[in-house]
Amino acid sequence: MSTTQQVPTTVDMARDSNLAVTLANYGTPTGLTADELRKRLRGYIGLLAEPTGQYAEALGDSRAKDIAQNTVEHAQRVAADRGGNPEANLRLLGKSVALLLRYAGDHQRRQAQ
Repeated sequence: MSTTQQVPTTVDMARDSNLAVTLANYGTPTGLTADELRKRLRGYIGLLAEPTGQYAEALGDSRAKDIAQNTVEHAQRVAADRGGNPEANLRLLGKSVALLLRYAGDHQRRQAQ
């Protein structure tokens, strides 16, 4: 029996991003469920960093470009952080994925034009 890993969709990523924030705010940000969610969110950040970085590079406005680049760098630092407050970490991972999804979506729309 073989298992294949499916590529996550934007819907999967958005759902997990929202779940992370909800779990951090109202649930238990520790345990197996939260750990698996963190793992997925870190993977999404890895997947979204490149298209978001490309989007940032293509921006003409230096302020908008700086913000987009800083967002990618911050998300990567959050993904690399394995310690600290589990509630804050889960929330930051979820919000980072949401921001990167927005930028990556803008990049995809620009490429389609």
